[in-house]
Amino acid sequence: MALKATEVFTPGSFPTLTYVERSGEQLEQILRDAIDTPGQIVSLVGPSKSGKTVLVEKVVGRDLLITVTGAGVESPRDIWTRVLDWIGAPSSDTKTGSTSGKVGAEAGTSGTASFLGLVKATGEVKGQLEIGIERERASTFDRTGLPQVVKEIANSDFVVLVDDFHYMPRDVQAEVAKSLKEAVRLGVKVCTAAVRHRGDDLVRANPELRGRVRAVDIQYWGKADLSKIAEAGFGELGLRIDLPSINKLVLESAGSPQLMQLLCLNACFVLGSRTRVATSTTLEINADQMKALLEQASASTDFRSLADVLDAGPKTRGIERKVYEFFDSSKGDVYRCVLKAVASDPPKLSFSYDELNKRTAALCKDDCPVGSSVVGTSLHMSKLALEKFPNERAIDWDDQKQILDLPDPYLLFYLRWSGRLTEGE
Repeated sequence: MALKATEVFTPGSFPTLTYVERSGEQLEQILRDAIDTPGQIVSLVGPSKSGKTVLVEKVVGRDLLITVTGAGVESPRDIWTRVLDWIGAPSSDTKTGSTSGKVGAEAGTSGTASFLGLVKATGEVKGQLEIGIERERASTFDRTGLPQVVKEIANSDFVVLVDDFHYMPRDVQAEVAKSLKEAVRLGVKVCTAAVRHRGDDLVRANPELRGRVRAVDIQYWGKADLSKIAEAGFGELGLRIDLPSINKLVLESAGSPQLMQLLCLNACFVLGSRTRVATSTTLEINADQMKALLEQASASTDFRSLADVLDAGPKTRGIERKVYEFFDSSKGDVYRCVLKAVASDPPKLSFSYDELNKRTAALCKDDCPVGSSVVGTSLHMSKLALEKFPNERAIDWDDQKQILDLPDPYLLFYLRWSGRLTEGE
């Protein structure tokens, strides 16, 4: 059977055929050394969709990695229960054993002795008659949590990955951190993963972990490494894609290898190249095809609810917001204007005060929002995102540095290609 594009480009799972070691960073060896060091927790910190989990899978091996997500964890026991579920340990274990003893009675020449209703014996001479008795006993044992995990995988090659550690409530993090500390002390290998703005949650939850946590920092990917994903994957399918098209996919992926995988896969769909070709073929992605694949890919990056909240802004108290006319013939208030500025060319994940002002001014036909309005809007959007979607943190305004950040490349891509910002006000 011919190799499928969906087997080559895998945005939601491990990229068996398109794994790329990032040039010059030696992340695999750094992580391997950290995991092999006894008594410390390894903390992977990096932007959303930057390949943290894939890196751990590559180093540890998929068959040896026990992944537990922080979502829904309410106590340390939840962590170890999920680990035991992965191992396949029964929820309870019943063990049988036997007990033995002796009973005795006087017996005579014509007497019959009964021993607890179990046996009858007839004696010919007087004296003490003894008979051994054996009974079976069943005992049921429930799971013991961490002690059982230690018994099963301590000092082995298995690694427990607590992904999205930041999804746990703060009070739960504190208890989990204590339990993880004890686990590594007893020989269980533990790794956690979190987004950068919550990367110190583990140590903050338990300051005693300072000196016992090895942080491995993951950055957004560079253009050269992202290009290698496309080259490797299209090569597996017998395709050669023109360099300008690959450069466009790299630019739109905004440093995310996962998003790059998604774009390459949708390129295959749009080009009709769903399986490996028998003869090497050179293809060019024209402008219409590029637009189609980008719009098609945006369906996998659905931020509709968050975009609706940011676009609407906070409730007003009887005061109408000023409406601006944009060069694309649409209209909108300052919230729509700032979102359109963020989504404009070239794609970026961080915007200074000056750049935001330049971008908003470039959108508007006549009047444009003043700087203080842009700042206030950015601040309110950050607060709304934190209030309504506390676990996502997809947009963040640093009031001290006057910088607007989009930590999640998928949000930027959604704003650029979903069509959400071209809808009516």
